[in-house]
Parts: sequence; structure tokens; C-alpha cells
Amino acid sequence: MDVLDKKILLELTKDSRVPITILASKVRSSREVVSYRISNLLKNGVIKGFLSEINTSKMGFLSAALFVNIKSKREKEFEQFIKECNFTSWSGEFSGVWRFGVDIYGKSNEEIHEGFRKIYSLFKEDVIDHRLTLYKNKIFFYEKYLEGDIVIREKAKKECNLDKKDKLILRELSKNARIEYVTLSKRLSLTIPAISQRIRNLESSGYINKHSIFLDLSKLGLFQYSIFIINKNIDDKTKLLTYLSKHPNVSFIAEYIGDPFLEFGLFVRDPYELRQVLQHIEESFPDNRINEVFLIQKEFLSVGPPECVFN
Repeated sequence: MDVLDKKILLELTKDSRVPITILASKVRSSREVVSYRISNLLKNGVIKGFLSEINTSKMGFLSAALFVNIKSKREKEFEQFIKECNFTSWSGEFSGVWRFGVDIYGKSNEEIHEGFRKIYSLFKEDVIDHRLTLYKNKIFFYEKYLEGDIVIREKAKKECNLDKKDKLILRELSKNARIEYVTLSKRLSLTIPAISQRIRNLESSGYINKHSIFLDLSKLGLFQYSIFIINKNIDDKTKLLTYLSKHPNVSFIAEYIGDPFLEFGLFVRDPYELRQVLQHIEESFPDNRINEVFLIQKEFLSVGPPECVFN
């Protein structure tokens, strides 16, 4: 990749629905060149998908993180099963403390437990260990991968009642944030102005947090680790969250209900940089302790909501 590719990627992390003509103007290139570059970034696997980050909690859904170790003989079968579930979202293959991570969705604790039971019952003979924890909050900082400034999210300005058409729009955007209005119009039997207005309403009411891209970080020469830090001093939590949010190498932060730890993503160029960053964090917050570190080797499901959210 060259400088122009990185400029295009940065703008797409901020808003993956930006029209080509506006994007071309932002990166100071022609429409034709930018279109060609995006096609190449997709073809080469740098961009794995265009995503719309949906606020599933506003749609009445809870989510939980499942971490699991499973015998190697069934890993491929496990990965395929997770891809086909209608209640699972982001999933990754790890190296370290855990082998896999999966996000499970449901409208209640019971539904999440039922989702977990379906997974566990199929693989229980080969599950070595597992942990299931409810999310309190999770935030992503896609812009940091390209050394960009964090885009501040505006708070919801108004409320809107979701109908079937809105859910269909959210479903399509979660699969491909750059889907064209013409395509949406044909699929939803709505006019282009009506769809445009509905998307604006979904954004301003907080159902859509942002439009971004799902990147293969290995193509950018980056390694991403998941870090768990035990929060011993509750008074330091706000300071720690602020520190991590502003840290240039922190890609996401996850808080869990009822648990004393935080999880955050950390991307680095090599393991030596990882060591330096972790040492600095521990020195800055001596009352907190890092107790789990593992490499996210491969992400095989994006952060988009699963099918159950739109049913």
C-alpha cells in the first residue's frame, strides 16, 4: 500500500458510506482512481467488508463474550458452526490463554444462555475450558489503525420507533455499509428519498453509531492482542478508561457486567512494542494488574449484528 491507499482507508474508517466524489476530494485524487484503489483493497483482502455499527441495545438485545478452549481436532468444525449460527456475531481465533472468542446475542439472559447451551452441547466432549461474560459496554476505535484522530460520536438527538422497513435497512447496512440507494430501493420497495431520510433518522436517533470498515490488520503489518486488566481500585476506573480511549494503540474497550476486569485491544508492530506499552500501562496504574494477554490471530466474523437481531 502507498500513501493514497492509507488516506482512502482512513476516510473509510471514519465514514464508509461517504460518496466516491466526496472521498476523492478528501484524498485529492480522481473519482476513477479512488474507485480502482478501493476495488484493489477489496480484492487483496485489506478491506474485509464495509460495516455499519448498529446499537443493538436500543433494539432490546444483550450480548455476551464467550471465550473457549477446544481440542484441535474439532476447531474447524467449531469455526464453521459459529459462522452458521443466527445468534453469534464477532468471532476470532486466538493464540494464548484462549483459542476462540465469540459474541452471543439474545433479548434476555435466558436467550444468551440458550445460545451458549447450543454451542456447548454440540462440542462439550472436546471443550477444555470456557468463560461466558455479559457485556456492559463496548467501543471501537477503527480510525487509530491508520493513525487518525478519533471521531467523536454525537449523542442521539431524537427517538424513532423502528418498523419492519427500518429493520430491513439496518440488516442490509450491517452486511454492506456501502450498499447503494438504488439497490436498497429495489429490495425494500421504497423511494430513494424515503430510504435516505430513514437512514438519517436511524443515525440521529442512535440506532446507527457509525459506518466504518472491517480490516485485515495483518495486511497493514499489525498484530492485535486482547488484554484483560483487573481493576483493583474502582476510583481509578474512569481514569483508566480515559487513558485507554486516548491511547494511540488501543483499538477497542470492553466492560463487563459484575466483573472487576476490563478488556482492551492493543495493536502493535511487533512483540517488543507490546512489552513496552504494557509496562507503561502497569506503571501508570499500579493498582491495576494485567492478567491475560493473547494474540487475535484471525477474525472470521465481523462485529455486525447476527440475524436474530433483525427477526
